[in-house]
Amino acid sequence: MEMHSFLSWLLYSSLMGSILIGLIILLRLLFKNKTDANWQYLLWFLLILKLLIPHAPESSFSVFNIFNQLNMQSLAGIYSDAQEQAKMEPTMRGVSFISQTENMTDAYAVSVSRTFLETRENIIFLIWLTGVIAFTAYTTYLTCKLKCLIKDSSVIKDNSVTKLLEECKLTMNTKKNLVLLESMKIGSPMAVGGIHSYIILPIESIRNLSNEELRFILLHELAHFKRKDLYINWVTVFLQIMHWFNPFIWYAFYQMRQDREVACDAYVLSMLKFSEYKSYGAAIIAFLEKNSSPIYDYTIARLAGGKDHIKKRMAMIASYKRRTRANFIWEILFFLLIGCLVLTDAKSTASATPNGNVSQTNQNIAYEDLSSYFQGYDGTFILLDLKKDRYQIYNDDKSKKRISPNSTYKIISSLVGLETGILKDENTLLEWDKTLYPFERWNRDQTLASAMAYSVNWYFQKVDAGVGKTRIENYLKQIGYGNNDISGGIYDFWVESSLKISPLEQVELLKKLYTYEIPFSQRNIDIVKKAIKISEEDKTTLYGKTGTGIVNERSINGWFVGCVEHEDKIYIFATNIQGENQADGTNAKNITLAILKDKNIL
Repeated sequence: MEMHSFLSWLLYSSLMGSILIGLIILLRLLFKNKTDANWQYLLWFLLILKLLIPHAPESSFSVFNIFNQLNMQSLAGIYSDAQEQAKMEPTMRGVSFISQTENMTDAYAVSVSRTFLETRENIIFLIWLTGVIAFTAYTTYLTCKLKCLIKDSSVIKDNSVTKLLEECKLTMNTKKNLVLLESMKIGSPMAVGGIHSYIILPIESIRNLSNEELRFILLHELAHFKRKDLYINWVTVFLQIMHWFNPFIWYAFYQMRQDREVACDAYVLSMLKFSEYKSYGAAIIAFLEKNSSPIYDYTIARLAGGKDHIKKRMAMIASYKRRTRANFIWEILFFLLIGCLVLTDAKSTASATPNGNVSQTNQNIAYEDLSSYFQGYDGTFILLDLKKDRYQIYNDDKSKKRISPNSTYKIISSLVGLETGILKDENTLLEWDKTLYPFERWNRDQTLASAMAYSVNWYFQKVDAGVGKTRIENYLKQIGYGNNDISGGIYDFWVESSLKISPLEQVELLKKLYTYEIPFSQRNIDIVKKAIKISEEDKTTLYGKTGTGIVNERSINGWFVGCVEHEDKIYIFATNIQGENQADGTNAKNITLAILKDKNIL
């Protein structure tokens, strides 16, 4: 999984988990007097599953459909939409140039320098990783401290106590091998370990408790092993470390540990006679009132708790009733129903999503294997037959992934420049500022037509500067251009920086452009179409614009987008390739032309 994909999933998972926490708390309040302690505890397992499952199936019944209007997926992807952001000065500082290639329209691209800490994505990852390392180190410290406690504890050899343990194991119907220890360093009994299991008792317990009281304490600790609480505990510790930045998840697992103790009490009571309930409660509460929680609270299963926790346990023990089979079946069915509602994701909306998905209700989509054309590249190809409204897609996942548009953005820059009056027509001349570029064709005054033909960056940077940030943002939002993010700087937001768009979004945008369903005048659209015309032969006209993303001298992101007028048919396409090097607009264009020729479109 790529870094940005991992972080996007993590943030989205944490966001959905926070919403689920609110729903769980609401359910617990609504059904507080209608469900038992085990059911209340079981609800938290929905949160564990939600955080562990990378991708949940979409469902119309998902409770998260309620939040569709909040556009949670986009909210969770804020950071990924701004990955690789770098703010460069108008003087092109930090930019190097790649030499000219043989095809004129593909010949010009600039390399941007990126260090690890210059990208927002990497900074976020580093902050997250620092937190993970810190909390992992703290957990390791507590684990080592616990091992030292075990090492310093003494094995209980009192025959009456060991015999009592065996009786308790028989009551709990467990044959688990464990060692019974005593220690002066603790004030509360605890269950420790997994493969090697221990019950550690404070020496005070053995000296001051009656056999009956000690029996109840041992039953409680054995119940933790029987219920696998220690293993569940480590899963929650792992999830807390992964989501260390989310206070709602920390609070939820704190509440889960509190509910675990109450559920454990209920489990023990289910093994006891009714006449023993009161005595069990008295023994447990006596311990709770005397002792506080140990420092390694969240790495073990322990007995002690705070005042609110004591009240909760007292109330449960006082009102405990054995579950009937009917209650058990009802609670399981209700739990499964809730699971169906919260362990699924919201159904995709009918229109194109922010990541560029074609409508899920659109049946005119054909997925095809074009991998033979993409040898050495990770890429995607989308072809829209405008007349039939039929899509052909290669690599569906990549078709929805937002990435930097690079020079393909110049189509929009031209339209905005024309619409705002910065540009008059394709012959609008902008003066060269005498900055020397390694491309001879850049070192002269340019018209819109020549700037588009030779992909002259400085020309479109001047246009954007003249239009201004506010108006550019407004136009990008109106037309739905990817993430609309120009925070990377007025001159370079489209060059491997903050602005992102998916290949499917490129196709949808070109479709609106070609059908004049975009908020630009027909005259201006026709001017730009003329500027990106590549060839015209017989009854076939090819329009297109390449784009190349070069980072630290490596071509990693290649685009070719455009359309073909073939006889009475119109095809709109977008190709993107990704790679370690030589993933550029030239190769994206060559791949596209090969596919179109094989489809008899060119």
